[in-house]
Amino acid sequence: MAKVLVADDAGLIRMVAKKAIEEAGHEAIVVENGAEGLEALKHHKFALIFSDVNMPVMGGLEMVEAIKQIAEFKYIPIVMLTTESSDELKSKGKALGVKAWMLKPFDKDKFLMVIQKLIE
Repeated sequence: MAKVLVADDAGLIRMVAKKAIEEAGHEAIVVENGAEGLEALKHHKFALIFSDVNMPVMGGLEMVEAIKQIAEFKYIPIVMLTTESSDELKSKGKALGVKAWMLKPFDKDKFLMVIQKLIE
């Protein structure tokens, strides 16, 4: 069983993602912003991270940038789970090391496929 972090300020997205991750046999830790995501990294070893782009306190791309600066965390695959679809943001994410970009609302089967591909 792997631990998966979900950082999203939308309660419904956190709930749906957590349920899907747990149905896939993994443990989900959910947080409301990037700062809480960084804090969670101090207490858990994650196999995968999903993050929204736009969140209060610290956004997803800022969190990704911070994570990639920490040697022990920089290889954790990160997937942006967002309503943002601009090529500019996707390019910035890719440059920071984001593995994939999924648009909300997300398809549960596609979400599970991404989990399986990046964890197993």
